[in-house]
Amino acid sequence: MTRLIGSLVLAFAVALLPMAVRAEQDKPKAIDAQGTITAVATDSLTVKGKTDTWTFAVDKDTIVTVKGATHKNLELKAAGKASKLTEFVKVGDTVIVGYHDQGAKKHAATIRVTASVK
Repeated sequence: MTRLIGSLVLAFAVALLPMAVRAEQDKPKAIDAQGTITAVATDSLTVKGKTDTWTFAVDKDTIVTVKGATHKNLELKAAGKASKLTEFVKVGDTVIVGYHDQGAKKHAATIRVTASVK
């Protein structure tokens, strides 16, 4: 009986493997852009690189990494305020943005501030 159950579990796992591989292959690859922020709003970010300028859509799924963000986020929560992108990144900051092309727009998946303006 245990061999039968073990065989069924194995067969089920093998049957699902191609679907998991296909889902990973369909996932769009993130592209990185590096530069200086020239404009920032609650739902967008514009970055100027060495040769190009990009505008990225930002939403609740965008992960922002910046020094001191944990403390600032806790302060905002304690004050009953929602955190906004403009609280953490400023014009002049140097960033690396990991993004996905979504048709005509670019969605920022990650924003990492590498150097902040004071």
